[in-house]
Amino acid sequence: MPMPPQGKSILMTPDPYHIPGYGGFCPQFKYQIGDTFGRTTSRLLTDPNCASSKNLVLAEMYAARKPNITTSLGDKEAIVKARTRSWGDQKLAESMVPGYTGFIPKSQHFFGKRYAENCVNAISDFETDQLTHREKMATLARAKTLGSEALLPSRRLGASAPLKPIARSPKPYISPNTHHHSMSPYYMTNDNTQKNFMSGYTGFVPRSRGLIGRGYPIITHFALNEFTDDIGKHKHVASAPVQVHRAEVFKLDSTKIYPTENGLVPHYTGHIPGQKFRYGQTFGHSTQDSLVRSNTTSQIPISV
Repeated sequence: MPMPPQGKSILMTPDPYHIPGYGGFCPQFKYQIGDTFGRTTSRLLTDPNCASSKNLVLAEMYAARKPNITTSLGDKEAIVKARTRSWGDQKLAESMVPGYTGFIPKSQHFFGKRYAENCVNAISDFETDQLTHREKMATLARAKTLGSEALLPSRRLGASAPLKPIARSPKPYISPNTHHHSMSPYYMTNDNTQKNFMSGYTGFVPRSRGLIGRGYPIITHFALNEFTDDIGKHKHVASAPVQVHRAEVFKLDSTKIYPTENGLVPHYTGHIPGQKFRYGQTFGHSTQDSLVRSNTTSQIPISV
């Protein structure tokens, strides 16, 4: 089988390409048919007429650089000796006795040689990893120090006066895009186009039973307007005998649960004081002024 100079078979998809199952974006892919996923993405990624980024999605991966990588046994023994002197550790030494049953880090990766040599290789590899980690932590600490100095102009300019806070405590952040709950249609004005219920609403809508022949939002809009006007009339008539116009809007009191002038809406499932002791009336009449009636229920004479 002929092999190209780079050592990859001509039967394989040429680089770069995406592996089948890749869920990211590939330009112009939805307009391509009749070829495999790998070859299609390879052609699109290398086509100069296709607008795409010049950077690959998956960057090249390289092995982490280990400082002072040594290969000879003598250098590895020197690393182990330095570790023994710095830590005062007498267990993991450069001359391990065969038969030692303690834990030796990374020893499971070394085999095929004498026990002592395998132990030296494992301990030196472990110590090299520790040195690499300490180097990275030191680099990160230097970067944090340089970053903080760049952010503080007083340090950069050599000013001696410390920064003073502008407030004792941070001000709470309030997002301008906070979600606000919509107002109930019962509390909207009659000229509000949103005063209706969506199609599919299964709750009770007062005054809607006699309205037919139109869409559900239109029916509920007229029903709610009529209900608001009726409550407004009843409220004004109870307070003073004045003429009420349909343009006037009565806003319901959202803090009052048990109205005093009229009863509750049928199918109300909340608690009504004293309701379980009343019978022989409609739901609206029996729930009128429920709080006052519940206090005077014991004074109502009951005929036997």
